[in-house]
Amino acid sequence: MQKTLKVKLKPLTKTDLKKLQKLKETYTAILKEALEIVIGNDVRTRKQAHDLCYDVLRQKYPKLHSKFVQEAYKRALSMYKSYLKLRKRYERGLLKSEPSLPKVNENNVIDLHIDTFKLVRVDETLVLSITIGKAEYARFIVLEYDYFTRHLEWKIQNSRIVVDKGIYLHLTLSRSVNPRPRENKLVIDVNEESIDCLLVIKEEEILFRIKHDIKKIRKNYRRIRRNIQKNVKNEGKRNELLAKYGERERNRVNDRIKKISSLITTLCVEFNADLVVENLKYLKNSKRRNKELNYRLQTLPYRKLLSSLEHKANEKEINVIKVNPNSSSITCPLCGFKSKRNRLNVSSFKCVKCGFEFDAQFVACLNLLSRADDSSLAIRHGRLIIRKAGYVVPVDVAPNEVPIREALREKPVLVVSKISVV
Repeated sequence: MQKTLKVKLKPLTKTDLKKLQKLKETYTAILKEALEIVIGNDVRTRKQAHDLCYDVLRQKYPKLHSKFVQEAYKRALSMYKSYLKLRKRYERGLLKSEPSLPKVNENNVIDLHIDTFKLVRVDETLVLSITIGKAEYARFIVLEYDYFTRHLEWKIQNSRIVVDKGIYLHLTLSRSVNPRPRENKLVIDVNEESIDCLLVIKEEEILFRIKHDIKKIRKNYRRIRRNIQKNVKNEGKRNELLAKYGERERNRVNDRIKKISSLITTLCVEFNADLVVENLKYLKNSKRRNKELNYRLQTLPYRKLLSSLEHKANEKEINVIKVNPNSSSITCPLCGFKSKRNRLNVSSFKCVKCGFEFDAQFVACLNLLSRADDSSLAIRHGRLIIRKAGYVVPVDVAPNEVPIREALREKPVLVVSKISVV
């Protein structure tokens, strides 16, 4: 897993600060030239970018460390590929306005390859040393804090320096994580106003709900933005206010996401449970006709919340099981019948085939549990099923007569527990 930590830097001398400013200007110039080459030649791969950019830029900037050239064309390629993705979405009608080609007006970021910097502790002070060129260095004191220091044992990866109202190092760290399967399961279904959960502990099921106010926060700031756009006539002041309240909204939503993720992963650790979540690849951004419906569906940042959950789970070595969430809220968990008529309203579910009634938001949790393909748990015929693997053999052959190598592995044998789901 990877983690990026932000820490403030203080130049050792005024000369080091001047060297950094000069490096930023040079790197920005290299980035602009690399982007022009990438766009002009419609470059799609890193090899093409290297062949077209590296020799040209190295000859022009021979005194600079070669890795800065490499990081510049890699970033230029990334910018162009992001534009191509937006272009495809626009052509499919998923974007209202046509995206513009990427360009570099101002750049406050210097990408650092792992070979261009190192952290050295000198008399209990952590110092960042950046290799600018042959025998040319810039050194900075790292104003470290406890959380940052605790992670210095991790492996250091390519990082970056951001110069914006101060000098900051965005240090990327990584470590190998091997989550182990756990005895129990915690299934979550993300909804607009709550996170609905099903905790399965051995032969007992606990359904509960975690309420959140992300939808309320988003609606409140949407009202504020509309008032600003309507009442503030000065364009500069209007943009300033929109940026100010936009940042506040993002911070508050991110705060809720982090708290929800911490709470859920803490429950997984406490109850020794795997985390069952919806698979992100099935959450597609489709075009819808109703503008209000579009906004309502985008109020909750599903992808950001699920990504945060996965990140926190990896950090605590919790096994994450991803399942297909398609039609999980309209499928009966007992008989498997799928129909939109099963969903009576936001909170009510009744299967039109078998008559099963339950809270609609918890139905999705039951279906997600059933789809978790781990050969241990499932919901079948109104009961919690503990599944154990068995051999599938021909009808006329007894199980103990079949060689192991010739046995076919198919659906596991079902063992029904005594505990009912409802």
